[in-house]
Amino acid sequence: MDYRLGTVIIGSLLSTCAWSAQYEVQVRVIVERGCQLVGTHRDAGVDYLGQLDFGSTARLDGPSAPLSATLINGRLPRLECNPDTTYQIQVDGGQHGGTADVRYLALGPGSPPIPYRLFRDPARQIPLLVDVPVSGRVPDTGSVELPLYGRIEPLAQIPSVGLYADLLKVTLTW
Repeated sequence: MDYRLGTVIIGSLLSTCAWSAQYEVQVRVIVERGCQLVGTHRDAGVDYLGQLDFGSTARLDGPSAPLSATLINGRLPRLECNPDTTYQIQVDGGQHGGTADVRYLALGPGSPPIPYRLFRDPARQIPLLVDVPVSGRVPDTGSVELPLYGRIEPLAQIPSVGLYADLLKVTLTW
C-alpha cells in the first residue's frame, strides 16, 4: 500500500477518502443588571421628564379648588430594567423650597407662594415627600412607569394674577 495525503491506492483502484473533524464553539452572553430611562427628551441640554400643568383659574379659594395635575409628556416616562432590579426615585423641594410633602409655586419676589403637593398615585393618596427616596422593584415585565400627580388645595387668600412656577429635580438611582 502506498499512502498519500487523502488518497489511498489499492492495486489499480483509486479511491479518495474524506476526512472530517468536529470542533466545539462556545457561545455566551453575560446579562448585566442595568436600566434605561425611556420617554424623556432633551431641552437645552437638560433631560426633561415633562410638565405638571395645573391649568388656569381665577381663584383658588372657591369651588374650582382643589386643582389637580398629571405629568404631561408625549410618552409617560418609564424605567426599563432587568426584572427584580431595585430602584429609587427622589424629588427635591423645587426652586422655592419645601418641607414634608409641600412644595411651592412662586410668582416672583415678595409675592406669596402657592403651596402644592406631589403624589405617586392617581388617587393622590401616596405623597412624595421632599428629598425622601422612594424605593421600588422592577416587576417581571421589566418596565416601571414614573408618573407624577400634583394637587393644589383650596387657599384662604386669593393669589395675585400671574404665572406661578416651580422647577423640580427628580433623581433616579438603580
